[in-house]
Amino acid sequence: MDNMGGSWSYSKSGVDLSAHREMHRYVLERMGKLDDRGIEPYGSFSQWVTVDGKAIALHIDGVGTKTIVLKKLGKLRVAGWDCVAVNVNDVACDNVEPVALLDYIALPSSDTDSFREIIDGIMDAAGELGVKLIGGETAIMPDLVNGIDVVCMVIGYKKGSGRYRARVGDLVIGVNSWGLHANGYTLARKIVESTLGSYDAVIDGVNIGKELSKPTPIYSRLVLEALGSGYASAAAHITGGSFYKAKRILPGEADMVIKAPEPPPIFKVLMKLGNVSPPEMYRVFNMGIGLVLTTSRDNLDGLSRLIEEHGFHPYVIGEIVEGNGLVHVITPYGDIVEY
Repeated sequence: MDNMGGSWSYSKSGVDLSAHREMHRYVLERMGKLDDRGIEPYGSFSQWVTVDGKAIALHIDGVGTKTIVLKKLGKLRVAGWDCVAVNVNDVACDNVEPVALLDYIALPSSDTDSFREIIDGIMDAAGELGVKLIGGETAIMPDLVNGIDVVCMVIGYKKGSGRYRARVGDLVIGVNSWGLHANGYTLARKIVESTLGSYDAVIDGVNIGKELSKPTPIYSRLVLEALGSGYASAAAHITGGSFYKAKRILPGEADMVIKAPEPPPIFKVLMKLGNVSPPEMYRVFNMGIGLVLTTSRDNLDGLSRLIEEHGFHPYVIGEIVEGNGLVHVITPYGDIVEY
């Protein structure tokens, strides 16, 4: 088995986050040339273009290599659900109300059963949100695709104007995740497959297959209500790269300081099995916090009640201080990870 006896990292598993961010920097530089055509400056979770005085947002995201695990476990319906969830969660951070979806599903063969499962999952999530699937693309490419790629694009309208930013003095509220969501699966798969050989295992009381096939929660309604009510000053969906994307809600003169809570058992098991360092875990996985909201002290109680009304758990995990636009995470293991 790969890497037996060694330690795993995201780069060793095949994903170089620095190269990934360099790709993002390149395209963002090119996108900057489009500002005079009506596209808002980049830097948050979605983009919108003004058409006839209305701000229309578009966003695209996919499930990634989680589909490999879901296919093995016979749970591809979760891939369809996740594909919708990751998109609407992102755009909600810009106060965008989703109205319609498009899908892109790439398969290595004419696997109608897998296709139906994925579509059913998309429709489950769309029904939960009250949005419509209005079209998509199904690509069967046996010489190009080895697995199943599931991608969605969300279309919505932006409520209010501008972007939402945290303020110095705000508290940082973490909202619980349900597990890995749809991020870090290349590393998680390598760890599990190199040490256990399959997903049919229970380690330290953790059912590996069950944990790695959990769906991504839909936070969008909570976020829209939190921003719309004024209880939250900003929101960040915690996805790939852990708390890195929380930088997007910081003004240049502020830092976010987080004291991370104890992570759920699945993350401890992956860290132990893969001999992954705590800083690496906090650069890859959400570590139990799937959403960050910032709020004033006066609005803390109201925001906490709202989070609980939506079925989630709030945690006060930090504060916004004067700084330079950085995020500092103090892990339960004594490390400080800076983004």
